[in-house]
Amino acid sequence: MKLKKLYLTTLLSIGLLISLLATSPSLYAQNIVYETNDNWQFEVTGQLPVFINLSNHESYNTDGSDQFSTRIMSGFNPGNITFNISAPEMDGVSVKAIFQINHHLQGASIQNDGLFEGRIADIEISGDFGTVNMGKGFGIFNSSSIGDAGSGMGIGRFGGPDAANATLGRIGTGYTYANFNPRLTYTTPDLGGFSLKAGLINPEKPDGLSDQITTTTPRLEAQANYLISLDSGSIDVWAGGMTQNVDVVSQNFDYNISGWDLGTRINAGGLTLTGTYSETKGVGADGLIGLNLTGSGLDQANVDATQWYTEATYTAGDFTLGTSYGEGSQDANSTVLGSSPDVTNQLLMVFSRYKLTEQLTLIGEVQNFESDAQANYQAFIAGMQFNF
Repeated sequence: MKLKKLYLTTLLSIGLLISLLATSPSLYAQNIVYETNDNWQFEVTGQLPVFINLSNHESYNTDGSDQFSTRIMSGFNPGNITFNISAPEMDGVSVKAIFQINHHLQGASIQNDGLFEGRIADIEISGDFGTVNMGKGFGIFNSSSIGDAGSGMGIGRFGGPDAANATLGRIGTGYTYANFNPRLTYTTPDLGGFSLKAGLINPEKPDGLSDQITTTTPRLEAQANYLISLDSGSIDVWAGGMTQNVDVVSQNFDYNISGWDLGTRINAGGLTLTGTYSETKGVGADGLIGLNLTGSGLDQANVDATQWYTEATYTAGDFTLGTSYGEGSQDANSTVLGSSPDVTNQLLMVFSRYKLTEQLTLIGEVQNFESDAQANYQAFIAGMQFNF
């Protein structure tokens, strides 16, 4: 309760301060922007997605029967509010501070627990030289693949009938999660449609903060995108990779977490087609770097895994209809640290979006999920997202 009051007091204080300083508050599209006389700018954006989820989980109960549940829950993106504070440009250099606060809707019997988190606290410096980001923010590897329409404004995969917090989207059924970590990144300017982003990411310690595990250097991540503009649309092609070393001192054993990916997104008229494929080592079928959903993460050392999905959407006016299918899989593997079984996750989604107003979108989603590591389920989901 004290933490909640502190956040609310802070937000109200910031809002009051900016209101006193601002001379021309206005609403630009979905961004609330305030400017001062000396060209400081304060911008607030956000989104609040809320869903009702009806799902049937096969053989979930201890007696082997199915479990059906109805839950009101967050989506792949939790509710969030983002503050952008931009200093006046000097000598062609722009500096911005970005803060994001996130709120999760909780699962059954969980109240007022972990309501807030901060995913982004970032300094962004940009100019003709490109863009440098330093702080906490989104990763690079698989980041373009994560922009799928199915879970981008929806739910995607979730953990079970009492799923809490944000859901998994296509993590483990299409891509490895880039996650929000402290990092230092550099992005080139647009070079005729080509751009390159590379960075140093805080390494993951698969078994937590243990004196038995050493991660001496940051994880290296990079991604190159090439955007081809056409008269009727565009083609975005990307390729990326990442690598990080893990040294398990107690076992005199070291291994690399690594991966590469390829993908493309084609826009033509109202039609969008997306296809992505990636291979990883040391990241299992769950698609979480340095972690897994059921173990310590060390049992995934040297495990080989793949992630892929395909998606098609069509937009006509304010209505969008789409479908996507994807898989995440790993091969059985054993090391001195543990064993990983063969696992395959499969997710089929059919989804719709309807833009009721400029700020409010209605969302529908039907899922069929099958897995060797989690109970199969079918789900019907309806909800909405408010953008500002």
